[in-house]
Amino acid sequence: MTRLPSAVLFACNANAVRSPLAAALFRAAHGNAAYVESVGLEAGEPDAFVPAVLGEAGIGGYEAHQPKTFDDLVDDNFEVIVALTREAFERAQEITRTMHCEVVFWPTEDPTLAEGNREARLDAYRRVRDDLRTRILREWPMAGEQPEPGIPDEAAAGFVGERKTHGLMARSRGRDIWTRMRMGIRRLRR
Repeated sequence: MTRLPSAVLFACNANAVRSPLAAALFRAAHGNAAYVESVGLEAGEPDAFVPAVLGEAGIGGYEAHQPKTFDDLVDDNFEVIVALTREAFERAQEITRTMHCEVVFWPTEDPTLAEGNREARLDAYRRVRDDLRTRILREWPMAGEQPEPGIPDEAAAGFVGERKTHGLMARSRGRDIWTRMRMGIRRLRR
């Protein structure tokens, strides 16, 4: 667990699904305690499934989202950039050569690639929403909350338990390999 940063940037490829979804989930968990923004490598078109899955979680505000790129950022004073795709991670590393900022990579599936009927596609968006919410709450627990202990990855695959956390459902799961690697690197730096 790390302290809540003062400014977080979520980045993906088109700034239409994953990064704005992560930013909305972060805002829902932490309100105005930190500045949060989202960008993409390119500005895609807003996605109709994103407000639907956010609405299921009781989160609004996506309708006002306007996709933007790294070049559209007005302020670049972020403590943490969370890249949700490999391409966004590489771009974030490029821009942090001139500023002090932690860049982390949370590989996140692209739900727009899901096939099938409307419900099957919505399920892909729900999985991404739930995964991002779990990662956000694990990395930055809400005030007064203790982070959930990790569960070994073998057990996490079959774990379906959920608990209510101030209006958000947080699925308990073990840390993913990227988080464990990042934490190990932080320990080595100390």
